[in-house]
Amino acid sequence: MRQTALIFITLLVVTTSLPALAAWKLDNSSSQLNFMSVKKETIAENHSFAKLSGDIDENAQVNISVDLASVNTNIAIRDDRMKSFVFETSKYSSATFTTVLDKSLLKSLKVGEDKKLSITGKVAFHGQQQPVTIDVNVVKLSADKILVNTTKPFFIQADAFGVVAGINKLKELASLPSINYVVPVSFSVLFTR
Repeated sequence: MRQTALIFITLLVVTTSLPALAAWKLDNSSSQLNFMSVKKETIAENHSFAKLSGDIDENAQVNISVDLASVNTNIAIRDDRMKSFVFETSKYSSATFTTVLDKSLLKSLKVGEDKKLSITGKVAFHGQQQPVTIDVNVVKLSADKILVNTTKPFFIQADAFGVVAGINKLKELASLPSINYVVPVSFSVLFTR
C-alpha cells in the first residue's frame, strides 16, 4: 500500500510539472517583425516579414527564425530586389535570433504580470553572427500564452552582416542618392503551449 502511494505521488508530481517544462511555440499569425529603411536621408519606410517561426524549449533556450523570402515592403519589385541583392535568399534563406532566458522567469511570471528585460543573444544573418542586446517586455497573457515585445527598436548594422554591397545595388537600381546602412528593428511575438 505504501509503495502504491509513493508511485502515485511520484506520477502526480511528474505530470503536474510537465506543463512548466513544455516547449512554447511561436504563433506566426499573432506575431510580427518590422524594420525601417531611410532613403534620401529623410524618407522613412516601414517593412515587415510575413513568416516567423520559433520556440522556447524546456531549458528556456529561445530560437526564432525569419523567412527572408517573406519580406514585405509594399512594393513587389523592391521585395524581389531585396531578396536577390540584399538578403541573397538563394544562399541565405533565413535569419535567426537565439538566446537563453532565466528559467525561473517562465515559471514565476503570473497571468497578467509583465516583466521588462534586457536580453542579449545572437543574430545570425547573411552568413554572419553578431551579438545583440534587446530591451523587451514579457507579458503572461494566460497560462498558455506569453507575449514578448520590444520596448524600443534595436539596430542592425549593414556592414556587420556584409550587406552593404546589396544596399548599394538597390540605391543604383532605384537611382537614390542614399539608403541608410543602420536599420531599426522591432517585434511583437506570441508564444503558446
